[in-house]
Amino acid sequence: MIVKTHEQDLLDYLAEFYEKQEQDRSIKNYTLERLYPEWKKYKSLHTTAETYITRINSDWNTYYKNTDIIKVPIKDLTKLDLDEWAHKLIKDYNMTKNQYYNVTVIMRQALLYAVDLGIIESSPFSLIKIDGKRLFRKTKKKPDYTQIFYQNEVDEISKMALDDFHNRVKVYELAPLALLFQFQTGLRIGELCAVRYDDIETPDYIHIQRMVRRDTKEVVEHTKTSYGDRQVFLTAQAKHLIALAKERQESLGVDSSDYIFSINGKPLTERSVATLYIKYCKKAGIIQKSSHKSRKTYISALIDGKVNINTVREMVGHADERTTLGNYAFDRKTESEKAQMIENALNAG
Repeated sequence: MIVKTHEQDLLDYLAEFYEKQEQDRSIKNYTLERLYPEWKKYKSLHTTAETYITRINSDWNTYYKNTDIIKVPIKDLTKLDLDEWAHKLIKDYNMTKNQYYNVTVIMRQALLYAVDLGIIESSPFSLIKIDGKRLFRKTKKKPDYTQIFYQNEVDEISKMALDDFHNRVKVYELAPLALLFQFQTGLRIGELCAVRYDDIETPDYIHIQRMVRRDTKEVVEHTKTSYGDRQVFLTAQAKHLIALAKERQESLGVDSSDYIFSINGKPLTERSVATLYIKYCKKAGIIQKSSHKSRKTYISALIDGKVNINTVREMVGHADERTTLGNYAFDRKTESEKAQMIENALNAG
């Protein structure tokens, strides 16, 4: 029984009570189709990467939008429903483990969001078990020669880059130096374009703490991964490249205290470096290799040089050494060099 002193107070209370009941009933009938836009908006508050939200949208349109499961009230979804959906997803699209994990982010996190909203008490998707060894498509590591630059290729590309720099054949005059700097530091291309002179806080290290975002072209004060900012060792060659950049800037009468590889006070564009990789690979007669392959070459070279894996991981900004070893470590020896090493190992006497 509800007791109020005045009639209007009672009516106000009843109106609020029934409105809440109506809202509760509405929430109980939420489907994934209805919840998705709200969850996506909530998700966007927790990330600065617009490309991540774009990828989520793409996955929704590809794997969820025209399926029956998104029309079932969330409160009615059972473990069996989700188990059948998950296994059918894997088989229909012949998924790898990583593909499956990325695609099911929507289902996993949206149902956890539904728990927070009080629509369900717990997520039935957490009960789903996948026999990965039997079901997931196995991925074969790509051939080494496609993932790194051999030393003779690095030497040839370095000569081309220095020639371009000295002959001033590029609109972005310092882009060739930036490309060579990437081979010496293993920076991601977005980080490379945003390095500044004041990042060199000690003589031998550069503080990597910002990047140019690929989607918006803006400079953000953080790096790509959760590892955060890091200190990267400057080799003698890296220091020489910085000195060449400063010397050119001073000769042009432009600011030589801001972005290291810029002559207009703005960060270098990713495209200005990426097009050089295309140009040099074509001119050298080798398969097309991107700036990311330069990063893999750097990591592989450090590992070949017996640099401790934890140091390598820190230099490149990986949170887990398994990422470094599993995805970035490749053999830099040519086939003839590998054959000779095997021969020497087995027939040393």
